[in-house]
Amino acid sequence: MKKLFQISILCLVLFSFLNKKNQKFILNFINKNFDTDLSLGKNQFEENNSSFGGGSNSELFDESKYKNYSKESIEYFKEIALGREFGSDSKVLKRWSQNMKIYVDGKTNDKLDKELKQIVSELNKLINTIDIEIVSDISESNMYIYFGSYLDFHKIKPKTDLDILKSNLGYFNKKDNSGYMYVDIYRTNIEEQKHLLREELTQSLGLFDDSYKYPESIFYQGWSTTTEYAPIDREVIDMLYNN
Repeated sequence: MKKLFQISILCLVLFSFLNKKNQKFILNFINKNFDTDLSLGKNQFEENNSSFGGGSNSELFDESKYKNYSKESIEYFKEIALGREFGSDSKVLKRWSQNMKIYVDGKTNDKLDKELKQIVSELNKLINTIDIEIVSDISESNMYIYFGSYLDFHKIKPKTDLDILKSNLGYFNKKDNSGYMYVDIYRTNIEEQKHLLREELTQSLGLFDDSYKYPESIFYQGWSTTTEYAPIDREVIDMLYNN
């Protein structure tokens, strides 16, 4: 038993040194072949390159624009805004150039409704170039948020990879000025739901990747239930939309 424990520790250490793509490959292999429900982080990004247009939605990263920010903030911004969950990293920044109009569907509750309004309020104070609002008519929306199970969400968005939904508690997909996301409310408690809502919605703004650098950050790759933006998160959001 002791030897088995030592081998397990060694495997975990070796796993931590792999890049995220190889880590995901291993976890997906385990999920498919051993019927487990593992998750590396809690979000995924599915980038459809053909859906991204030019103009103000896309911009080549130019570090000279951010000389008023600290080196620490710039390095974190590059990691979060230019990184990709799937595929290689990019040199192009992606953002919304039109107002985000959110429609909520599924089994929400007062606590999640209140949290969403709080997140929207905070983002509107941080972002000068677009407004974010919650709408009651789906035909007026360009951002769809679903609270429920991954199976029910898959029925609504059947082109989404079911294995990815099964192994993640939250998911988002962003196109030019539209997107959709879900939060699993059956495999999580209310604090985890609030965290996932903030993380997925914020990342759908164009901040696609995660990092192990700052445990207090909403973009933290490891397990976290933070429900507030860290100061460096606010910097990153500001850098993407107000420069």
